[in-house]
Amino acid sequence: MNVIKVMVNGLPGKMATNVVEHVITDDRFELISYSLTGPETTEAETKVGWATITLIRPDQREEAITEILKKEKQFIAVDFTLPAVANSNAEFYWNHNIPFVMGTTGGDKKVMEEMIFGSRISAVIAPNMAKQVVVLQSAMEYMSLCFPDLFKEYSLEIKESHQKGKADTSGTVKAMIEYFVKLGFLFLKIKF
Repeated sequence: MNVIKVMVNGLPGKMATNVVEHVITDDRFELISYSLTGPETTEAETKVGWATITLIRPDQREEAITEILKKEKQFIAVDFTLPAVANSNAEFYWNHNIPFVMGTTGGDKKVMEEMIFGSRISAVIAPNMAKQVVVLQSAMEYMSLCFPDLFKEYSLEIKESHQKGKADTSGTVKAMIEYFVKLGFLFLKIKF
């Protein structure tokens, strides 16, 4: 198997840092030493483990991607940026034919999916990357389609906890609420 080149976007954020830590310790991957970041980032680079990564602000990304694509040829972008830029980042990857994994929640998933279905690039767009949670969501979706209103007039309280400083409401919670509503639950409380 060929080594897969990966550009992790969203540094110096926690999730992006975590992904970089995994990429640099796995022989199946090669880290691209650039990361798209937000306009508020003042540092020019960040260090994760042994890797020094150049941070690219939005006003620099068009010029930078031309050079990166020349140098690296093909790679996958892994996006853990911020909800406000999820769609524009997906469009950026689409415009430059960069396959991507969108782990950032808060964007308009339907818009992203339509863009990707009409293209030749591959993408994974998921509000959660934990395989156990993905399986649970799939089971809940199946139940909600096969057994609508099964729990009609029952009430349910959802309490979600997440890492400190999360920028938006969990995409996992949003999806689960949708399935529970289809199953007929009435919600009394949703706590975040």
